[in-house]
Amino acid sequence: MGWLRTSALAAFGLSAAAMAPGCGSDGGSGSATGGVGNVGNTGGGGVGNTGNTGGVGNTGNTGGTGNTGNTGGGGTGGGAGCPGTLTDCNGTCTNTEFDPTNCGACGTACATGEFCSQGQCAGQCLGTKNCGGKCVDTDTDPANCGACGTACPTGQVCSVGVCGVSCTGGATKCGTECVDIQSNPNHCGGCAAACPSGQVCSAGACSTSCGTGYTKCGNSCVDVKNDKNNCGACGTVCPSGQACLQGTCGSCDVNTTDCDGDGFAGKNEGDCCEVPGVCGANPQLVNPGALEVVGNGIDDNCNGLADLFDKSDTQDCDAALTSDSSDAKDYGKALGICRTTEETPANKKDKTWGLIEAEILRADGTPLGDARARSIRQKFGDNITSLEGKSMVVLSSGIASDKTQTTPGPNAGLSTSHTPSSSVNISSCTSAKCIKDWYSTANGTLKGANQFPQAPACGTPGGGNANDSVMLRLRLRAPSNARSFSFNSYFFSAEYPEYVCTGYNDQFVALVDTPSGTPQPIANPVDKNLMTYIDLSTNQKWPVGINIAKGTNLFAVCDPKVSVAGSGCQDTDINPASCSLGVTDLLGTGFEATPATSCNVVGGGTYWLTTAGNVIPGQIVELRFSIFDVGDSILDSLALMDGFKWLPNATLPGTGG
Repeated sequence: MGWLRTSALAAFGLSAAAMAPGCGSDGGSGSATGGVGNVGNTGGGGVGNTGNTGGVGNTGNTGGTGNTGNTGGGGTGGGAGCPGTLTDCNGTCTNTEFDPTNCGACGTACATGEFCSQGQCAGQCLGTKNCGGKCVDTDTDPANCGACGTACPTGQVCSVGVCGVSCTGGATKCGTECVDIQSNPNHCGGCAAACPSGQVCSAGACSTSCGTGYTKCGNSCVDVKNDKNNCGACGTVCPSGQACLQGTCGSCDVNTTDCDGDGFAGKNEGDCCEVPGVCGANPQLVNPGALEVVGNGIDDNCNGLADLFDKSDTQDCDAALTSDSSDAKDYGKALGICRTTEETPANKKDKTWGLIEAEILRADGTPLGDARARSIRQKFGDNITSLEGKSMVVLSSGIASDKTQTTPGPNAGLSTSHTPSSSVNISSCTSAKCIKDWYSTANGTLKGANQFPQAPACGTPGGGNANDSVMLRLRLRAPSNARSFSFNSYFFSAEYPEYVCTGYNDQFVALVDTPSGTPQPIANPVDKNLMTYIDLSTNQKWPVGINIAKGTNLFAVCDPKVSVAGSGCQDTDINPASCSLGVTDLLGTGFEATPATSCNVVGGGTYWLTTAGNVIPGQIVELRFSIFDVGDSILDSLALMDGFKWLPNATLPGTGG
């Protein structure tokens, strides 16, 4: 079998590619399909592929991940032709949060003597103030800022009851308003990202219901345990000078008391924000376990520095890493995770986010024998460089190098079996670190229980053996103000193109575990694997492997002759939209054709993809990245990984372009 496949490689003479990544709409406001938007560029659907040139959104790096998008459409506000959060009710622009004739929705009138407050009719203003017979939020209303009748000068906004040129306390300036994009249905996850009618904004994502721990009050999802305007129940307002402490109004000793329920008991345990105010509307997001969010004006992690003055979470840490490092934590640094922490520190103030543990293993959880399967590189081939910092992770079912790199390397021939063997049976392994939990779990039409994934109408699922496997395992604590994460990857394979749509569907998986529970409001895949592309145009799921080149355009880096009818090199199993980026990125990698003008294609790649998954704020998350051959131990596959980012909002989990 091995000789026959090697001969086919030399004689078959094909080449392949994929459609240009990042051709979809931006993953920010109103672009995705469904209840929640995608990460980055939507492309064909699912999580967005990285852009061809600049970075998008949060990552700030080439091909980084954008903000979580939201479903387009009308939303709860911003009707046709109406500015900001106003809704068009029969030709009149009105704010349905406070309009007694259109309270919560057009045509819903309050009874005589009732007020409209937060989209609900009531005998009194709920969490707002009665200013001239109208319920207003004096924390954000520029016409009644801090008190009824106190108007802000033209061009200024009202933030935490004070007029100014910018928003404070973690609020986001959207037009002339300061809003909480975590709960505002008109600006959910970002300005002007309105949720569809009937949906709410929960943790920065549109949903049909509020996530666990949140209660729907009016059109917003709030935490009644610490919301002074909805303390214990919607509309229960705490008296002036009191805070909402675990659902009960009372006085808070910010030195010794965990008033906001974030697990840090006041200043004694390093928490600089226990009640809403200038430190933010959501004090539970501000503590030593938080990630510093640049631009919100808050010292999120309570280290005495805010925004650009705090470089502890923004400086790179991978410039001096050696290519053949045996320290698994160095691979976390190369991925973009610089901060380390302890799982159970002696002092609560040291319970920060970061990397707790790292290992490089085989897919069954046993130690890796062949160190050539992993490396850290600043460049790969002639043209590919890291996206974040100076270095990136390389994992390979052969040798983790291009055709000229050393320690390890060079990689000549792209058909190397690991020595000692890294071929393992993942159907019978017993280690808790083994990827058997993924293998044994069914995931709809994508994969059956105790099988490898099945690409739609393409090849056979196979299963049992993960040949020439390597796995990077990371155990982390998520920041207390993060709900998701993303990273970038670039998949290559010498199985491409002649073994597309066969049983030799080499796999690259990224499994996510959240031991403390299920992330809300959006859960991760049932089989834990994030390396799955969802084609929203067909609603088909594709595992990130060789067979994805048949039904999608994700194999973008390859010779277009393979996908062009009549070229003499066409492989009918290759998607016609493939190879849009040509072979430039293959040069020097070892995956390029020899000679370049022939049909003797050695391999292809996907270009940089973006993958995202959800976490529980402040809790443990475990990641396992593994690549392995399927069907035999020849014709290598390889993955580059970089650009890990924590994100503030929940997202649609998966991978795509």
